[in-house]
Amino acid sequence: MTRLTPALAAFAVLFAAPFPLAAQDLLPTVGDSISNFRSAGAWEIRKNETRGVCFASYKSESGAIVQFGFASDEKAGYLGLFSQRSPDMPATQEIAVLANGNLYVGEAIGVGSTPMDGYEGGYIVVNNPEFAKDIEAGKELVAFPEMAYTFIVDMRGAKTAMYEVRKCTSELKRM
Repeated sequence: MTRLTPALAAFAVLFAAPFPLAAQDLLPTVGDSISNFRSAGAWEIRKNETRGVCFASYKSESGAIVQFGFASDEKAGYLGLFSQRSPDMPATQEIAVLANGNLYVGEAIGVGSTPMDGYEGGYIVVNNPEFAKDIEAGKELVAFPEMAYTFIVDMRGAKTAMYEVRKCTSELKRM
């Protein structure tokens, strides 16, 4: 990943402003009422009836789980990375995510165990409407936590998944 270091100065840095919603109002947690909505390629779209929004997730070839979701107005969103071999995660840490040529800097929230049994990891919460567009672009994301390594996330199929997340959230709001 060192090849990206000189290029980072050329990218527009989009800082995550204070989160407009409390993270606990948006992020899926153990005990939430979560059910399947439908599949969108490799992505599973899930309804979180407790939070009133939907999210997408998939299991990568390495066994890691990737999640993304947004507030219903898409002004804020999150990206979650989880693994059964997760390194010890602090409760919070600074993190940067390079998505579609934009660098988002914010705070990662380590959640320990997740709604998926046996998985641990955390979320980056971003208060920037451009984040939804960059997720939807479906390109590779690179996450730079305050650790000695990076995470590369394949986001292929995210455009279709995003469409289904929007549809799911709209249906959930009408209930």
